[in-house]
Amino acid sequence: MLATFDDFLAQNPHCKKFADDDDMFYAFNFMSQDFVLVQLIEASDAGKPAISPVVSNIEHIFADPTKEHANTLDDSFTKQAVGLMIKTILEPFGYTSWKQKDLPKNSRAEKFTSASVYQLNHLVPRTMRVVKRIEVIGEPYVSIQ
Repeated sequence: MLATFDDFLAQNPHCKKFADDDDMFYAFNFMSQDFVLVQLIEASDAGKPAISPVVSNIEHIFADPTKEHANTLDDSFTKQAVGLMIKTILEPFGYTSWKQKDLPKNSRAEKFTSASVYQLNHLVPRTMRVVKRIEVIGEPYVSIQ
């Protein structure tokens, strides 16, 4: 089962101040979408910080000029909490924090400078996995000789 925002708050009681923060809730739900989860995992598998492919999306959530924000990414505690969200999100897949690394320049990050790289830990119980497979669509391929 996918991790929830409530799981994040339960695992990180010092982050309870974010319980009613719409930006944090939206960021968590954004990162929990299948297509984003795959990006987080693929980045870590490539030795990059998990947040790398979506860091600009996360920064945009907190920079929306049309709404008032309870917290900003100028605060290191908020950025650390985003990192803890990723930890919670990747945990059911058996990924654990491996090391801290600078974000690549092509990530276009403005507020984040470094983040955690995760690795699949086969010793940790997992309840989820990403499955990729190739399927035939339509008529099977026929070789012409």
